Amino acid sequence: MKKMNLSMPDLLQDLPEYIFLISPDFQILWSNKKIASLLEGAKLRCFEIIHGRQDPPPGCPALKALAEKRPVRAIQKAERLQKDFYINVVPLKEENKIIALWHLAVEIPSEEVPARNLSSYTYEIIGHLAAGLSHDLKNMLTAALGELQVLSLMAENQPHLKKHYQKLANILQEIASYSQKLCSLGKTKSQPEFLNLNEVLSGLNNLMKVLTPQGVQLQFIFNPYVKRIYLNRAILEQIILNLFLNALHAIPEVGRITISTSQEENFAILAVEDTGSGIKADLVKCIFEPYFTTKEEGSGLGLALVKRWVEEAGGKIKVFTEEGLGSRFEVWLPTVEG
Repeated sequence: MKKMNLSMPDLLQDLPEYIFLISPDFQILWSNKKIASLLEGAKLRCFEIIHGRQDPPPGCPALKALAEKRPVRAIQKAERLQKDFYINVVPLKEENKIIALWHLAVEIPSEEVPARNLSSYTYEIIGHLAAGLSHDLKNMLTAALGELQVLSLMAENQPHLKKHYQKLANILQEIASYSQKLCSLGKTKSQPEFLNLNEVLSGLNNLMKVLTPQGVQLQFIFNPYVKRIYLNRAILEQIILNLFLNALHAIPEVGRITISTSQEENFAILAVEDTGSGIKADLVKCIFEPYFTTKEEGSGLGLALVKRWVEEAGGKIKVFTEEGLGSRFEVWLPTVEG
């Protein structure tokens, strides 16, 4: 096996997530400051430092990633830290052999979860976002390390070094941007505030692009005359993201998602339309019921919570769908003057 270059960019050191690289025998090869502060200079395996035990815990996502040779997502409590985390493990392969595993852990703050059902849904949302972040994080890190390797082979004072350094800086800036937005979700003001649908959608634009696979076209159509609404920003973000993820899951491989805003009398309208599989006529009446889901890994709470939040805000939700032709979800939220 080729010797791995473990020189990591300094910017990764200060990211708020727990990011580390482990060997197939669970030795920590590299970590950012979040994990390094727990190591205290000792050479420990990841389950020793995170869980305080001498073997991997039940349901260990790294074990599953090794066995199935694919990325694995999981929600797990760190036994030693007594905190819940969303975990994403991504294997690094060389000639179809796993040589290391990237490990990304996003802490889920328990004090921000008021109820059991909301907790399950929040985990589901954070899971999809962290998965998208981890995918791009891996790709961008690979590119960054490639650039570092190129730079290490170059002689000093070469005129084109500046170009490579700039490219590296841009890559790392993207990593920081995605990470910052992921961590800010759900940590906005707990009280309702005056919001503009277009502005909130624009703030989520990059995250949705990260989650959108290559075969899916994502389109935004903003009505500039949409009036303000009065709502908790974190709730509005989760409404938008849930409808987006719902549309994404409806598209098997290739398709289009259109997210638009419009104004009808005293309502600002958010519409999420997909060209996916649509919904069977006999199931339409069930989609807003708690725990009803057609997805293997879904909680069945997403659309139920969207309906509850929209109705609590004095709004309404409509669905237009036909099996095989896609779906359109509309959220009507009352607007306010001023």
